[in-house]
Amino acid sequence: MAELTILPTGAAELHLQYDGQNEPQPAYLELDLQSGRFYADTDSEVGNRATPLSVRHGFDRRYGIPALTGAAADRLIEELRPLAQRMLADWEEVWDGNNTVARLGEDAAAAEEGIEAIVARYDNEYDVDPADLIAVWDVDSATNGCEAEEYGIAADTTDERLDEIAKEIRTALAECDSTGRTVDTVVVVGLDAYLQDLRDNAATDDED
Repeated sequence: MAELTILPTGAAELHLQYDGQNEPQPAYLELDLQSGRFYADTDSEVGNRATPLSVRHGFDRRYGIPALTGAAADRLIEELRPLAQRMLADWEEVWDGNNTVARLGEDAAAAEEGIEAIVARYDNEYDVDPADLIAVWDVDSATNGCEAEEYGIAADTTDERLDEIAKEIRTALAECDSTGRTVDTVVVVGLDAYLQDLRDNAATDDED
């Protein structure tokens, strides 16, 4: 039996969105029955996501969750620790006629039902503490087009100042996210590029 090893999410946030994609990648918890690793992650596959064989064959157990802050994900994993330990203690590899797969014992199956019930609390994000969630905005909704004037963005504005401006914008949005609730963590997709474009435009205007 593998020993349960919890991999902390830490300061990382469970938000991943690739350029050109309208939605962030799904987040999930995963328990690796073979290694004992239990952690939170995001799906790196875009579009038609192929389920890994390890998941299809039951060795890696995945449970979908919303985009949580790293701290919230770690608390959830810690809450699920006893159930995960029960699963690791009660499963076996079997041949199903086509592949070697993982088969849960009776207690492991009951423990997994317990994990699924706890994770299901996150199905309705309105039932979740807003401080645990990452609010995601697109740059068009998060900005008003007047940021160059409001923040004095010019050709010589430094990268450090642009970072400060981005933080100020995210802080303002955190006071009331798109659902009308107060949140702690805000991601604005495309904000850094938008601010850099404003600086580039200012440089072009100076040249003209």
